[in-house]
Amino acid sequence: MYRATKELKTGGWWLAVSCLLAMLFGNAAIAQNAVDKSKWPSRLTFAPGPVGGFGYTVGSPWASIVGADVGVPISVEASGGFSINLQMVDDGKADIAMTTSDLSYQGWEGADWSKNKKLHNQRTLMVFDANVVQIYAPRNSGIKNLADVNGHSVNPSRRRSGSDLIFRDLMEVFGIKPSRISNVNPSDANTLLGDGRLDVAAVTGTPPHPAVSEFETNHEMVLIGMTDAERQKFLQKYPFLSPYDIPAGTYKGQTAPVKTVAGYIVLSVRSDMPDSLAYALVKDTYDKKNTLSGAHKSYARIDPKSILNATVPVHPGAVKYYEEQGIALPGKLKARP
Repeated sequence: MYRATKELKTGGWWLAVSCLLAMLFGNAAIAQNAVDKSKWPSRLTFAPGPVGGFGYTVGSPWASIVGADVGVPISVEASGGFSINLQMVDDGKADIAMTTSDLSYQGWEGADWSKNKKLHNQRTLMVFDANVVQIYAPRNSGIKNLADVNGHSVNPSRRRSGSDLIFRDLMEVFGIKPSRISNVNPSDANTLLGDGRLDVAAVTGTPPHPAVSEFETNHEMVLIGMTDAERQKFLQKYPFLSPYDIPAGTYKGQTAPVKTVAGYIVLSVRSDMPDSLAYALVKDTYDKKNTLSGAHKSYARIDPKSILNATVPVHPGAVKYYEEQGIALPGKLKARP
């Protein structure tokens, strides 16, 4: 009886010691893995683009969901467009920008729209789906191809937005001379199209684009594509873009694929964003993929491997996440200027 009692006491003592050691080592491990948030800002500013545009429509739920989960409120501020978003990040007027791979590259090298300033304060955080050029008109306008746009009024979204810049490039390459170019946001352009005060609208984003879907709800519409020869000619001058076919059935009455061009949607951040915060934003985005796709179905197609389509260096905090996923980034995407 004494031996049994002694063994019980001894066993209880070892159990207590074991539990204490487990707690100590467990707390040490937690402390080792704890995220240092001392340099995190209390709020982030996000420039996604104009109201009604793809960036604003897709970026708003991302900011709400990811910001709440990471613990840093992300304030969404409507902006002039994707190129302006990059300039805002470079100038310190925004912490996060939605832009495109082609504009990131142009800004990095110094573009006309940046007044030849090289935007080297930007770092790629994530690369999402294709950013597709989509040109549309009321079916009763009789406009069926790019040549038909000549002499008609057009709205390629806000001035110096991504769609405005690329549409002006199209006009230059193909000699298109509209009767008038307006630069209102896509929602207002749809109102003008419906009232007959505008003939053609152009936007960029992942199909189905919210503005195009909005217009087709109450109007018969035609998508204006390119011929093979037109697309080849355009891509020869702008090789950082890619051919893209908008699948048949993407919009009502679209019975065949529509040929156009595309870059990629990109989230860029300031180069001085804390590494741990950049890592948290990327990780939470992919962790919350199902939740985000419920807010906008384009998120169902996001894939960490798309980061290989980046055209400027990736933020070091994001690099850590992608390498944890087994994605080997080339040296040029990890370089610091």
